[in-house]
Amino acid sequence: MIQSRYAACLVAIAAVFLGIGLTWGADPPTLEELAAAIERVRTGPDGERVVVGHISRKLAVSAEVLRAQHAQTRLGWGEILIANLLSQATKLTLDQVVVEFKSGKGWADIARHHNVGLDQLVKEVQQSQQAMEQRAEDRAPPRSSESPSQGTTGPTSGPTSVVPTGKSSGRPY
Repeated sequence: MIQSRYAACLVAIAAVFLGIGLTWGADPPTLEELAAAIERVRTGPDGERVVVGHISRKLAVSAEVLRAQHAQTRLGWGEILIANLLSQATKLTLDQVVVEFKSGKGWADIARHHNVGLDQLVKEVQQSQQAMEQRAEDRAPPRSSESPSQGTTGPTSGPTSVVPTGKSSGRPY
């Protein structure tokens, strides 16, 4: 009996340490992975507004300026965020950062080349990505439990009553 309790404790302790080891060993996401995750948020319901709004507030740049950058550079929104953060940290223009990226350098290489703290940059972008995902989840329309064939054929004109009208069904409301 004592041996089985001892063995169970050892198994539990090993599981805890194994779980901690797996967590410690996990690599942080790359800037490219974070940019792709931000792009996935953009494709969701109301996603572009959520993403552009967050980036605008984060960088203290108007949405119009960001949209112009997006159109001019043809970068994704996550890449626009990273390029602007690198521009601010290095005092390079956005165009100079974009030229380096489009020449084949990765975001981490650009950051290292210009002595930008990569860990801090990744942390900043990851926090933004997580905030955007949370905001998008908060804004997502509620899912209907009805199947498509049971739905209405058009928009409703106003509130509906939950109290039955006419004859009583025998159920108290």
